[in-house]
Amino acid sequence: MKRSVLNRFGEMGILLDPKAVDALMRLSDPESCANRIINDVQNRPLVLTEEDVIKYASDERDGNNSEATDKHRENAPAIAPPVDAKPREFSRDVKVLKDVTGNSTCVGNVIDFAKLFKDRFSTLKKMLAKRRELAGLMPISRAKKLERDLRFAGIVNDSRFTKNGHTIIEVEDDTDKIQVLVPKGTARPNEAFLKDEVIGVVGATSRDGGIVIAKDVIRPDVPLSSGMAPNGSQAIVAFISDIHVGSNTFLEVEWRRMIDWLKKDPVARDIGYIVMPGDLVDGIGVYPGQEDELKIDDLYEQYAALSEITKDLPDWIKVVMMPGNHDAVRLAEPQPALPKDIRSLFDSSVKFVGNPCYLEIEGRTILAYHGKSIDDFNSGTRHLNYTNPQETMREMLRRRHLAPVYGDKTPLAPEQKDYLVIDSVPDIFVTGHVHVCKVDEYRGIRLINASAWQSQTAFQRMHNQMPDPAKVPMVHLGTGECWVEDFSAQPHPRRSVSM
Repeated sequence: MKRSVLNRFGEMGILLDPKAVDALMRLSDPESCANRIINDVQNRPLVLTEEDVIKYASDERDGNNSEATDKHRENAPAIAPPVDAKPREFSRDVKVLKDVTGNSTCVGNVIDFAKLFKDRFSTLKKMLAKRRELAGLMPISRAKKLERDLRFAGIVNDSRFTKNGHTIIEVEDDTDKIQVLVPKGTARPNEAFLKDEVIGVVGATSRDGGIVIAKDVIRPDVPLSSGMAPNGSQAIVAFISDIHVGSNTFLEVEWRRMIDWLKKDPVARDIGYIVMPGDLVDGIGVYPGQEDELKIDDLYEQYAALSEITKDLPDWIKVVMMPGNHDAVRLAEPQPALPKDIRSLFDSSVKFVGNPCYLEIEGRTILAYHGKSIDDFNSGTRHLNYTNPQETMREMLRRRHLAPVYGDKTPLAPEQKDYLVIDSVPDIFVTGHVHVCKVDEYRGIRLINASAWQSQTAFQRMHNQMPDPAKVPMVHLGTGECWVEDFSAQPHPRRSVSM
């Protein structure tokens, strides 16, 4: 009932003092009192206080006939004395399960790149070997010598379409390479085979033995799950991405609107954690002509400004910051956490992690990734676009890899371990980068693209991209419920996309 009542006030743009919420919940019929307040169009307050609740509750009783009123007053419980409204107690314990920070070993030579792809193939091949359709996987060198049905795994070297609509892909493993013909209709419509992704193939050799005719193409994919089973946590995690402090298009008014809401709205008392997946500042020299769009043209001053605006966040919230392609770390992924001299600008409520990063918060596993490889997925796959990044996130999960393509828009660091493999199945998968707010689900995993705090840039106008800024997706860690708080305009907040 509490959430239903709070949602109704939120839809009307009415903020609630925490004591007002406590007073409402102590009434015998909170919904009746809430309806009376909401329907009082001429007099209803913008910020509902405890005194307002007592007044409306008293007016409701006084409006009855005297006999009924007297009887009601005799039997109705009095509103209990007010209790100071405090945020819930949270563990504030954020465990880093997987992160390149402090673990980077790459030198940048050919041997390191070989180790990277060997680790990728080995890890994903083990996942594929567990699939029933691929029982009896064999190396490609052996498959080329057999005529019967074949099952093998490999990395995609190249792919092309034939004039008849079929697809020919070249696949290799650590023993050999082979050509595979995927007949039209075998794969899904608009299916794309990305360079360097790992796939499994079920098929048979052609009569001349020069090519394998695929009967099925298998991807590692994540298992089907019923979703986040309740675990008793009372905390909410919020996701705030692509703040771009330093840009002259940073949405300062909307940011302040969010801060005010966090300090006043009762729902915000349950927000124990905020995860920020990258592009914390706008950076310097990220793209040609950027200097014309900067309000702060010094990188360290940008981070100092970010530090100041994050100090306004309520002190009960633990903040997790990770870098993106605009931040002051190496551009090649995986990216380590921000350097020490920048971290020193922030207080102890902020935890710094790399990109990507696996986190565990109150029993839930969160995979956070800034999302630069969305550019590669979208350019290499017909049906993907920047308007619906959740579809691209699904493709990452199907391939169990965040950035399979080497040598395109997303630079990859030659680590000996591939930190971009999705080796564990998360409860929540969050990205940013494209400045769009989307909340969805895939096989029980919550998918979130976490909006932005920057209005349309000249680059976005040139590419006809319309951002969807100043929105904050949230997930209740106990129940898995997901929704979005919208701070883009008054009245605020506007709540939507409840799952």
